[in-house]
Amino acid sequence: MTDFLSMTVQQVEGLPETKAQEVLEAWVKAKKAELPQALAQSASKAHVKLAKKALYRLQSSGVEVVTESPKGSAPIIDLTPKNEFPAVLSMQLGTGERAFLFAVPIRGGGGLEVFQGIVSDEFGLAQFGSERANRALYRKRMEQLKTELTTRAMLVPMERLQLELGRAITLNERTKTPYGGEIEQALNSIGVSKKDPDFPIPAMEPGDSENREGGAALHAFPEVEQWLPSEKDLVTLSARVEAIRNGPLPLSDEQKDEKVKKLAHELAAEVFTPELRMLYARRLWYSAEVIEFQKRDADAALARAEARRLAHETTASRFLEQLFVKALPAKK
Repeated sequence: MTDFLSMTVQQVEGLPETKAQEVLEAWVKAKKAELPQALAQSASKAHVKLAKKALYRLQSSGVEVVTESPKGSAPIIDLTPKNEFPAVLSMQLGTGERAFLFAVPIRGGGGLEVFQGIVSDEFGLAQFGSERANRALYRKRMEQLKTELTTRAMLVPMERLQLELGRAITLNERTKTPYGGEIEQALNSIGVSKKDPDFPIPAMEPGDSENREGGAALHAFPEVEQWLPSEKDLVTLSARVEAIRNGPLPLSDEQKDEKVKKLAHELAAEVFTPELRMLYARRLWYSAEVIEFQKRDADAALARAEARRLAHETTASRFLEQLFVKALPAKK
């Protein structure tokens, strides 16, 4: 079988789209950008589209991608890691928070400065601190994380962590949520700069529209099962359910149950504005990365498909409806 990582642009251009996509998938998994970068300059619009999608995924995973190159020259990308120690990003909670951890070698010493904290996709950097650690112990812990998949976290290159922190501090500025001068100084020292947190979700793919029912199944995943509506929406849900179950209308238990179920669907449509749908689309996209790290590719594909639907459709979402269905208060 052909080694996908040794193929040239000309060879890939001669492949049908499905096969070209397999080649690009191999480059994305290898975190190598040279071929997708060069293919993005192809005369074939179909191959350019595939290459740009691959480049987006590479950027999201922390690989530096050159978006433009001088005319007449092939793009050159320096993929040499600036920090040999991997970083950690946890799964994202339903509140939009995720934990992070990364290490920076201490100059003139043999140890590490290990930074850790929490970022929120609504408010930015929420917690940030550091402590000293032993290099060997840190490496050992990182190796354990590769096999301890129940931790619901993934290892990423330092460049990816810098990107996430850059997105977070932009949100801090937007929401006027300060994080302190000492923290700002520490972030500057490790090369963190402001980045746009509003990254685009890729366009819909064939089959996405036909598999809307699959969105509800995501709530069985460990990464999503604890997600619930906001506290404000839970209060609204509880009050409306109470009005149905104990209201003056002479309804049977079956009729009340039907109205309650319908209420959950109505609230999902009422609450989720286009902006909020996009927020949840990005949460699912992040979750898909953690799921993919655990080698659950089929589950990751389901999460990505629902993310694309939330971002690009306005129709009812089984995923969003299930948020309210599973939050329905139990009968007294």
